[in-house]
Amino acid sequence: MSYNKIRKYVIILFVIYMILLFMVLILKFPTGMISESVQAWIGGDEIIRLKPQFVPFGTIIPYIEQAHELSDWFVKNLACNIIMFMPYGFLYPIVTRKQDCLLIRTVCSACLLSAGIEITQYITAFGCCDIDDVILNTLGAVIGFGIYRAVYKKIINFIVFQKREKN
Repeated sequence: MSYNKIRKYVIILFVIYMILLFMVLILKFPTGMISESVQAWIGGDEIIRLKPQFVPFGTIIPYIEQAHELSDWFVKNLACNIIMFMPYGFLYPIVTRKQDCLLIRTVCSACLLSAGIEITQYITAFGCCDIDDVILNTLGAVIGFGIYRAVYKKIINFIVFQKREKN
């Protein structure tokens, strides 16, 4: 399979990932948590927004201190914020094809995407705006990028080896 064909599949996968990210982080699917905000909007009632948290590590440190087991909600929340953006760090470099300053582009775009999500959550009252989510999401993208770097050369070498073998 050629690199361009693989890249087309990766682009489709990236689009699906972005749609799922939107559904989970903005629309809170499958929990239905946004129903109260939507009902307030429709009814013309006051929309209740959670107070934004702008102090770096203001959520992360207390969550770590309160966690006693890996199954605690606090650990799950921290881990999910990291894991959700790992695919972004892996897929973004393949989709964009930009090789110059790739780590910086990936990290900055992940940070901007995460900040945009947090701002949207605050404006729509569909969640809590928290700078720590941006930090953890960006960390997840960095880990995903590390996986991309580790796997990318192996995939390219495999494709090149297959082409040489066919000739």
